[in-house]
Amino acid sequence: MKSKDITMKTKAFVFDFDETLAHTSAVELDGTDDRFAEFNDPSTILNGTPLDLMSLAKDVYDEGHSVFILTARNECISNAIAEFLSGFDIEATEIHCIGEDNPEQGNVGQNVAKAKRTVLLSIIENHDVVYFFDDDEANIELASELDCRARKVEQPKL
Repeated sequence: MKSKDITMKTKAFVFDFDETLAHTSAVELDGTDDRFAEFNDPSTILNGTPLDLMSLAKDVYDEGHSVFILTARNECISNAIAEFLSGFDIEATEIHCIGEDNPEQGNVGQNVAKAKRTVLLSIIENHDVVYFFDDDEANIELASELDCRARKVEQPKL
């Protein structure tokens, strides 16, 4: 039987995007057919402002740890997120966009938290230690039930 090398623990750092790694100008447009339209606009990401956790993401990436993005945005925005990160010399291991095409169905916040929890479970299965950073309390609460270290990020004062 081959013994497992336990000297190197694999670590994953999972970051929400909006108001965790970056501040963007995207806002919900109440009273419109697509109230999340601005969140599907790549320019809102590419023109975003990095927040304090961006330096942590850069540090852990430079140390060779896995960096994941787990956002409620739709998949159409993943390339813009990758481009934004590349401006800080970070290449995400994976960018998970769990936004739904029709977020009007059901309790959106709860669905997002459950979807994020599902993705976190798959990351946890493949890493010894997982750190999760998000600005939403519901996401942190569900993640706290898992074998990961969930940290709530306070909203930036801009």
